[in-house]
Amino acid sequence: MKLRRDFLIVGFSMLCLLVVNFNVAMAQQRQRDSLGFLKRAITEASAPALTADQETQLTTLITAYREAHPHEADQAFEDAITAYNNAILAGDQAAITAQITAIVNLRTAALATELQDGAKFKSDVLAILKSGGQLDPLKQALGGERLIHLIGALAGGGPGFRGGPGPGGSH
Repeated sequence: MKLRRDFLIVGFSMLCLLVVNFNVAMAQQRQRDSLGFLKRAITEASAPALTADQETQLTTLITAYREAHPHEADQAFEDAITAYNNAILAGDQAAITAQITAIVNLRTAALATELQDGAKFKSDVLAILKSGGQLDPLKQALGGERLIHLIGALAGGGPGFRGGPGPGGSH
């Protein structure tokens, strides 16, 4: 019985170690490949390869954007939704209307910030690509809209990266 328990503990420990190692390897792979699809597009467009300096600049931009825009719930928005639901449950039409206004204002402000930050990110990436001679061949090969989508994907997408609100934009 003790031998069986020890065997299970060792087996479970090895499984945990395997899962941790796999997750670390996958995180390193994602980090190394953050520019992979951009590099493929550059190659397919017969554009000059990214220089080490460009890769560093792009990686710095991507990291800074992702750190400044974590994918976490906005507490004020969550609170407004809770108040909205409570107002519905209470049958309080004035509170419902007030919470709808609050929710819309919070979403509008968040979207405006995201679009502004997304435009800045894309402009900075375009400037880096222009400095290395990759921009024009990429524009020619992909077209403007696809190039903007590709650049947006570097930072993780979202309304500021998919063309904004409307078809193909925010959800």
